[in-house]
Amino acid sequence: KTMTCLFRVSSPCVCFWFLYDRMSAALCVQVLCSLCGWLSLYLSFCRLNKHRSYEWSCRLVTFTHGVLSIGLSAYIGFIDGPWPFTHPGLPNTPLQVHVLCLTLGYFIFDLGCIWRFAWKKSIKKYHAWRNRRGEDRQLKTNGHLKVH
Repeated sequence: KTMTCLFRVSSPCVCFWFLYDRMSAALCVQVLCSLCGWLSLYLSFCRLNKHRSYEWSCRLVTFTHGVLSIGLSAYIGFIDGPWPFTHPGLPNTPLQVHVLCLTLGYFIFDLGCIWRFAWKKSIKKYHAWRNRRGEDRQLKTNGHLKVH
């Protein structure tokens, strides 16, 4: 009796997890498609602006994301609805989910840009700070070099 009771209780859970996995897989596919879209936009900006740096193309993608997300968020908030201040906590609409997946794909792209471009700059700043700190140790309080 215990086995059948456990089986009956776990059966809806298994169905729930199966549906949950299908939904999460669909969301992952949407995020990956969004990431591929941002990468292709970045590559096309790199090809169109060969005289500019790669970081410039990354900033163009960032600008495009800003304009697109502001426009879509305004459309969702003001036109498509529901108004978030009068109906808080309602389930997300499919358009809201698509915009969230689009933005998550951009954030993954942006994380790659941070690793690609900012890492080198932060290492350079660290080494410059470390060298300057070593020079400061050799100075007295009145600005003259210490005599060893």
